[in-house]
Amino acid sequence: MTYDKVIIGAGAAGLFAASKITAKNGLILEKTSRPGTKLLMSGNGQCNITHGGDIKDYVNHYGIHGKKIRSCIYKYNNHQLMDFLHVNGVETLIREDGKVFPKSLKSSQVLEMLLMKAKSNGFQLISANPVTGIHVSSEKIWTIVTEKGSYKAEKIIIATGGCSYPATGSDGSFFQIMKRDLDIKITRLKPSLSPVNVYNYPYEELSGISFPHASLTLWRNGKKVSQNTNDSLLLTHRNFSGPLVINHSREIETGDTVKINYVYPLNNQDALQLIASAMNRNKADISNVTASLFNLPKTFCKVICARAGNKAKTIAAMLTEDSFTVKSVGGFNTAMATAGGIDLSQINLKTMEFKDYPGLFALGECLDVDGDTGGYNLQFAYSSASAIADFLNNRQ
Repeated sequence: MTYDKVIIGAGAAGLFAASKITAKNGLILEKTSRPGTKLLMSGNGQCNITHGGDIKDYVNHYGIHGKKIRSCIYKYNNHQLMDFLHVNGVETLIREDGKVFPKSLKSSQVLEMLLMKAKSNGFQLISANPVTGIHVSSEKIWTIVTEKGSYKAEKIIIATGGCSYPATGSDGSFFQIMKRDLDIKITRLKPSLSPVNVYNYPYEELSGISFPHASLTLWRNGKKVSQNTNDSLLLTHRNFSGPLVINHSREIETGDTVKINYVYPLNNQDALQLIASAMNRNKADISNVTASLFNLPKTFCKVICARAGNKAKTIAAMLTEDSFTVKSVGGFNTAMATAGGIDLSQINLKTMEFKDYPGLFALGECLDVDGDTGGYNLQFAYSSASAIADFLNNRQ
């Protein structure tokens, strides 16, 4: 038996593809015992499915490759995704921060809908069946080798994800299979959307404190590399996290210097003038004055002032350019996404088909595309799935 379409991977990208593509006899091969594990984890189980912002702002949320996928994101945009959910019984809500969730706040509702659509589109799901090899014959028929046997296919869609949260099945092993069997180029793989560990982290006892408007400047070998401003910073019991840090983590390397401004957009001079003026009028404890002056948690200000020796000049410097050397970026066990993957130069980005392998497609996180936190990665999973669906459905 030859299947007309086989999707490798039943994560969000693979299920989006199955929910959009019609098949005469389609097959989804899933490595783990159940589909959609990472989708169920999305948004702490509430499923941050996309972002409600202006689609023209999306490009800047995909790092250096944002411009390459612009036409795909524009054509199959966030409003189309929300309409797709609505038509299929999943109502959505947009929070004040622009993040879009199902109104039920249940990832399981989205997963159940996608599985239902995949089945109605002609796809059968086989779970707990890892793929171990992939080959193509001269007749353009593909052979997929798995632990349970071999399958033949006219078209294959690779939706195996990246390397993040490997316990869910996206452990990156399929990249090696593609390199070995098809000589597909894979760019450097590294954790993305990950917390950052620094040497001499001083906030172990302040876990949970956040700063809604902070900035981070990245320095390497004495030169400023990049800056992320006016985003939320979170202190955990062992590292820096929150969108300010995790959205920047794809660029951060061990040994880099990060400088954090907790009171952005104020600079060092602004902060020093405010502290000096306040202390001239108020003889209260400098940590209490600092907390009141900048609307900061008292416990945080006590730590800052103690580190600064209660000196106004040093306090101002720490509030606006607190400097740390990067020890490491969180690994794949804690990263929400993967930077790197299938080199985009090998892909026709209008159809997501490999240029050298007609009938072979790839989408979502297995491509060298990673978005910021906030729904951007699930949006690209949908957009790239829709591109493939338009191409294949129109050729039947």
